[in-house]
Amino acid sequence: MGVKNIVYNLMINFEDIINHQIELLRYAGKNSDTFTVITTLKKPYSKRPPNFIHDKIMMELSPYMVDYIVGIKEWPGTYRSGGSHTVMLTYRLCKNSRYLLEKLENWYLPLKNGLPEDICFYRKQRPWFGSVSHEKMAFMWNATESDLTNLENLSIKFSIQNK
Repeated sequence: MGVKNIVYNLMINFEDIINHQIELLRYAGKNSDTFTVITTLKKPYSKRPPNFIHDKIMMELSPYMVDYIVGIKEWPGTYRSGGSHTVMLTYRLCKNSRYLLEKLENWYLPLKNGLPEDICFYRKQRPWFGSVSHEKMAFMWNATESDLTNLENLSIKFSIQNK
């Protein structure tokens, strides 16, 4: 019989993420295919491609944008009943986009730093490491033993939700 890989769903201490955001961005960037952030449309709403309130900040990442969804109501960790101006931006991860992510201020304090909210990293097109920044919540879905070891090595506290 083969060895079964055990995966875990985790709640991660948000303060620890804030304090170790560069190390986590590096790890997530090397272990993910894409990432998403949430922003808002700005007027004129009918412009295509649309204008976003974070356009200037996100300009350097624009070569790596692979998709955007206008009017999104649900994304990893969040459901919103209204908000037709909410936009989810999807970017591919590579050496250059990882560098740009690390260069910007702390992604886990987006309101303080004028960044889009709720950064989420995807592994094999599935949400893997996400946050709901205004709620100060962070999750890791389908975390591997390697992911747990990395969090432990960084002294980031977490609780396993699927034991």
